[in-house]
Amino acid sequence: MEMTVGAWISFGDAQTGQLDKANDRTVSTIGIIERCEARDRAVIEAARRPWWKIL
Repeated sequence: MEMTVGAWISFGDAQTGQLDKANDRTVSTIGIIERCEARDRAVIEAARRPWWKIL
């Protein structure tokens, strides 16, 4: 099977798109984890205060 330059460009472009999707998943996952950890820290900090200060 003979590959043309256009076919190679199309292949490379498709692979780049897959890499972009994979990299976005990592960035998105890290963002979600950071927001969850910030929420958890806030809840733990609030739980450390005396009950009368929470109200």
